[in-house]
Amino acid sequence: MVTTSTPTGGPEPDEGGDAVCWLNRLCPECGAMPNRGEETCWRCGAPVPDAPPEES
Repeated sequence: MVTTSTPTGGPEPDEGGDAVCWLNRLCPECGAMPNRGEETCWRCGAPVPDAPPEES
């Protein structure tokens, strides 16, 4: 059995966390990732109700 520890001798901290879920950002019609700030899908033209905000 291999056990890892930190330089101070304590156990390794858990890395990462919960996986990111991008499903709420996808186009409900075709599944494409909409461009930032766009209100319609670039692929199929469907309205995207929760379009990601445009970064400045």
